[in-house]
Amino acid sequence: MAFELVVVTPEGQAFRDTVESVVLPGTEGYFGVLDGHEPFLTGLQIGEMEIAQADTTLHAALSTGYANVGDDGVTVMVGSCEFVHDIDVERATTARERAQRQLEEMRQTEHGEDVYEQYQEAYSRAITRIAVSEKFKS
Repeated sequence: MAFELVVVTPEGQAFRDTVESVVLPGTEGYFGVLDGHEPFLTGLQIGEMEIAQADTTLHAALSTGYANVGDDGVTVMVGSCEFVHDIDVERATTARERAQRQLEEMRQTEHGEDVYEQYQEAYSRAITRIAVSEKFKS
């Protein structure tokens, strides 16, 4: 059996199609959804999304957000969603290096915790994009 998966970002709809399953990076760990799953709403952390369709498997890097598993399908609402073929590894590497520098600077000065969390999230997003790209790009 299949269900509809919709992934939305602030830029618009990133994905909408019928899928066999989806694996998402929940705040309490990765979880999978099949057709007929019990409805629930959960937070998502930065990580990899795996989508299984009848004839293919897709992979994407997600930022934080939410997933709504309902009777009519799954809706994923995240800040960003980049499928393997869309990831610019050079840009992600530059973002990772910039975030590493900013984190190092934070350790040497007294800044607010919010700024540190921003840099940490930027670093995590960059690492995830690079990892997903290297793992699945051919």
